[in-house]
Amino acid sequence: MPQPLAIAYVTSQESIEKAASEVKQLVQEEGLNCLINNAGINVVANLETVTAENMLENFHTNSVAPLMITKAVLPLLKRAAAKGTGMGIHRAAVINMTSLLGSIELYWGDRANSFKWYPYRTSKSALNMVTRCLAVDLEAHGILCMALHPGWVRTDMGGPEAPLSPEESISCVLSVIGGLTEKDHGSFLHYTDYDYARPDTHSVHQMEVLYEELGHRMSPGTSCTNLGSSLDLASMVDLEEENIQGSLRFSLFYDQLQSKLVVTVLDAQDLAVRDFSHSVDPFVWVRLLWAEREDEEQNSMQCVLDEWQTRLVKKSCSPVFGDQFSCTLTEEEISRITVRFEVRDFDKYSRHGVLGEARAALNSLKLSYPLELREDLQVPKKDMVGEALLSLKYLPTSQRLEVGVLKIRTVCHPNKTERALYARTSITCNHCKLRHQRTAQKKRWEVTVFNEVLTFTLPDQQIRECTIIVSVYEVQPSKKSFKRLIGHIHIKKGKTSENEHWKLMMQSLRQPIAKWHLICI
Repeated sequence: MPQPLAIAYVTSQESIEKAASEVKQLVQEEGLNCLINNAGINVVANLETVTAENMLENFHTNSVAPLMITKAVLPLLKRAAAKGTGMGIHRAAVINMTSLLGSIELYWGDRANSFKWYPYRTSKSALNMVTRCLAVDLEAHGILCMALHPGWVRTDMGGPEAPLSPEESISCVLSVIGGLTEKDHGSFLHYTDYDYARPDTHSVHQMEVLYEELGHRMSPGTSCTNLGSSLDLASMVDLEEENIQGSLRFSLFYDQLQSKLVVTVLDAQDLAVRDFSHSVDPFVWVRLLWAEREDEEQNSMQCVLDEWQTRLVKKSCSPVFGDQFSCTLTEEEISRITVRFEVRDFDKYSRHGVLGEARAALNSLKLSYPLELREDLQVPKKDMVGEALLSLKYLPTSQRLEVGVLKIRTVCHPNKTERALYARTSITCNHCKLRHQRTAQKKRWEVTVFNEVLTFTLPDQQIRECTIIVSVYEVQPSKKSFKRLIGHIHIKKGKTSENEHWKLMMQSLRQPIAKWHLICI
C-alpha cells in the first residue's frame, strides 16, 4: 500500500507542524489541493460513566485536531486555491470526516435511544461547527470546506456488524469528493440511517488501487492513457452546451480487399474555451453506430459496433490528432453505419465537457478512395439504442423508493459473440450521487428479462427531488475486463419526457407503476 505523504500524531502540535513542513517540501509551489481530516476515536461513555477526561480526550482528537491541522497547512491550501476558479479539489478543499451520530437534527424519536455516547457524539457535533466556521473564513480564498459522513464501516471502531467494508466506503467517498462544487461549501453530506446500497463489484478494488485513484484525483496535471474506459456518461455535463463552435477534420476509407473501414481523426480548429477553466484539453470519442433498419425515416434503433478515442492534446483550441482506427465490416453493413465524432474537453475528475459533435452517414458517401471531410461542430444529439420496462414505487412512511428493472430491449449486431447485460441504477440529488445498485448479469437476448427490484432508503425530501439514472452495460463473459456502456435512462420529476411516470408514481403511492423508457446514448 502506498505510504502517506507525512505522518502526524494529531494530538501533538509539534507532530502536526512537522508533518505540514514535510508536505510543503513535497507539494512545493503547487500547493495542497485537498486535506482530508480522517483521524478519529470513539470513547464510549453514557451519562452514568462519562467523565471530564473522557470528554476532553474525544474532543482533542475529533474536534480540535482537525482545526489545528487545517491551520498548519492553510498556506499550502491558499497557494493551490490561487491557481484556479470555482470550488472543489481541482482548486483546494478541506474535508472533515464526521458522523451521523453528531447530527442534532436527527437525534429525535427512536434514534435518541441508541448510541448514548456523550464524548463521541458531542465531539462530532463540534466538528460540524468547526467545519461551518472554516467555510465562512475560507470562502474568500476559494477553499471548499465541508463535513462528510463516510458510512458505518467495518473498522476497529465500526465493528464487524457494519454494512460497509473500508474499500466500499473509500469508493463512495471518492465519488462524492470528486464531484463537490460551490453548492456543497459548508454543508454536511451523509448517507441516511445506516442503510447503504453496495457499490458495484467492479468498483470495489483493493485498497492499493483506491489509494492510487485518490492520488490521481488529487494531483494536478493528471495524464490519462485511456480517457473513457470507465467513463459514465451520466457524470458528464449537460449535452445541451450553448457555446458550440469550431470544426473537425477527418477522413474515411473503405478497403474492399480487407473489408475494413478506416477512420482517421486529423485535427480540429477554433474550439470553444470553457469559461471556468479558460483553456481546453480536447480529445475525440469516435463511435460506429449500426442501424437496426436501413430505412432512416422510421427512426430505427441503433447499436454501437465499435468505439475509440484519440489521444489527449493539452491546452489547444486547434489540436492536431492524426489517430487512425479500423473495423472489419462487409459492404452491405457500410450502408447502415453512421460515424459519430464527439469532441470533448478532458477533466481529471471524469466530468468531461462536450465541445460539439460531427457525424458522417456512410450510405451517402463514396469510400473506395480516402475521403477527407471537414465538418462544423454541432450540438450533440442523443441516439436511441434500446428501451427498458421500468417500474417505480414510492413508500413515504418507510421513506423507500423501489426501482424495478423488468425488461430491456436492445439492438445487437448478428455477428457479435455471446454477451450479457446488467443495469446500474443511481440516485442523484443536486448532481451528487446518493446511492447506486446494480442488477445481476443476464445473457443478452433481443428482449432480456431481469424482473429485479432495487430498493433505496432516503429522506423524503431527497426522494421527491432526486433523479433516477438507469445505465445499461454490456459485458462479455469470456473477457472479465470487458465492459461497454450501451446507454442511459433519466427519470426526474421536472424532466418533461419522464414527467408522466414520475407523476403516476406520486399519485399511486405504495403501488408499482410500470412504463417503457427509451435508452439513449
